[in-house]
Amino acid sequence: MSSPYVAIERNGPLVDVVLDRAGNGNLIDAGMSEAIIDTVTTLDDDVKLVRIRSRLADFCKGRQSPMPPKDAKPSAETLRRVVAAPPLALYDALKAVRVPLISVVRGDALGVGCALAAVCDIALAADDAVFQIPEMERDIPPTLVMSALIGRVPLKTVAHMVLSRVRLSAGEALHAGLVSRVVAAAELDAEADALADTLLGCSAVTLRAVKQFLHLAPEMPASGASGFAAHLAATALSARF
Repeated sequence: MSSPYVAIERNGPLVDVVLDRAGNGNLIDAGMSEAIIDTVTTLDDDVKLVRIRSRLADFCKGRQSPMPPKDAKPSAETLRRVVAAPPLALYDALKAVRVPLISVVRGDALGVGCALAAVCDIALAADDAVFQIPEMERDIPPTLVMSALIGRVPLKTVAHMVLSRVRLSAGEALHAGLVSRVVAAAELDAEADALADTLLGCSAVTLRAVKQFLHLAPEMPASGASGFAAHLAATALSARF
């Protein structure tokens, strides 16, 4: 499925998912979410890297509200299907991408935007980026966004952002473990390209092995993680012979 607000740019082994919904700061709607899911779940074996970035001044200011009208009386099952399922499907699809996933963040990354940045393996942020989980200002528990951060961001960082609704600067987000690196806004695109070039210098099999370990090893006992590490290394190295 395609969306007029999501451009998919293929440059050899690099796939860029570009958010481009001018006028509302890239609020994610169902069509955008489905377009991203369709892209990352149908990558061919030649793809080595996926980046999520914005063509606008802001990365993503959240999600277009799917809430029914105030006079509606939806069932819990309806709310689960309409409100909860779509973003969870997006986060799960991004977590399962077989190759490294990089977010390139400038401007506001709010709510779902914060989740999109955090769910990636590497989050590269401009020094003017701002991160916030503001849902509780509307008395909404942001458990969906939290599900994308848990396991990737320290629990105390998640709790502080959710409960206080504080806006974190890029430097604060780096210190809190939400982003990987902060660069000057004017240098963000060049830094993102340089990082991509570094990763693309590796083979697809090596990148997939690293991604698989990052994805699965944290849930394993130490002994299991060691055995899994040996298996992945041997499998990747065997491709050379």
